[in-house]
Amino acid sequence: MKELGYENLIKYYDFRWSEERTVIGIGEAAEYDICKMIVGIHKAKSIFLLENEMRRHEKSKRYNQELIAETLEKIKIRLYGSVHFRKKPLFQGEEFLYYPLPYELFVMSTRMSKMLADGHDCNCHQLYHGVIYNSISALSLLEDNLFGTAYPLCRGAIEMYFKLLILASRTEFYSQYEKFRMFEVEFSCCRTYPEEFNVLFKKRICQTSKAKADFLHFGWVDHIDGYHKVVKKSPYTVYGILTFLKQEEKDKSFGLEWLEGFYKSCHAYTHGSIQISRYPILHYFEISIMLYFTIRETFLLLCREKKAETKINGQDIISMIDRDFADLCHQYDIRSTERFEEYYNVNS
Repeated sequence: MKELGYENLIKYYDFRWSEERTVIGIGEAAEYDICKMIVGIHKAKSIFLLENEMRRHEKSKRYNQELIAETLEKIKIRLYGSVHFRKKPLFQGEEFLYYPLPYELFVMSTRMSKMLADGHDCNCHQLYHGVIYNSISALSLLEDNLFGTAYPLCRGAIEMYFKLLILASRTEFYSQYEKFRMFEVEFSCCRTYPEEFNVLFKKRICQTSKAKADFLHFGWVDHIDGYHKVVKKSPYTVYGILTFLKQEEKDKSFGLEWLEGFYKSCHAYTHGSIQISRYPILHYFEISIMLYFTIRETFLLLCREKKAETKINGQDIISMIDRDFADLCHQYDIRSTERFEEYYNVNS
């Protein structure tokens, strides 16, 4: 609180009286929110550390200064972050949304939502909305310890992100995507394929693909220059789009490889085969990694299109999120059943 100072305290926490607060009894609890940030950052940094290593950190002046600095970062972006968090989770458990990476992902998502709400529509607006809404929904479920149900939303966000990567640089084809999206809406309402769609299906480039449902979802790729020269197998699927992106977006190959693996692993959650895991920290890892690649790049694309700066309230959110992702990646790389067991024995 000394580092923050009184002027910043009232800048980032609203202590004003209102009739609504008098009635509902809910107001700002600055100390409580800040404590949650400190604990969240500390717990995230302590994953898989031995007890003596954690104690050494807690006694270290350097480590304490690091905690203070990172907590101040989170306070300065809280108007896009913890101000929106639920006061009490639906299911008790670890408060992962106060861990650094999920917190920053939530901030970026709400910032993008505000950017879309301000001013005119941008290119690919439907896809931006889709990525953002699915991501915020998944993070909200992470907050409430409803892990299994977050995976289908992450899977949906990944799929829309893949489409966005293709269409953000080929905006002249976005109208074709919208046409097929409206075909889907009409089919959902009437349970019959629109006549215009049937005509396009008969003229489809890949005649060996017989599934109308696949063409309904991805038929717009027929209009993308060079798509079918790259994608020879299953062109009207997510995996066809992924094959194309790996060829065309080689600078993003690292993230695409990660997302492909997670997209496949989401299948069991999407179809209800898995709901509860013995190790919630594993879900924290996986959901955070999926959304890191999805939200970070979507944020940069939208800032570029809107000609908006990437800093949020003066904070370099990209450097912040890359730093915390590197820490989480290291923890994920060394994960094991033995380490999970030890982690939950120490924290029980």
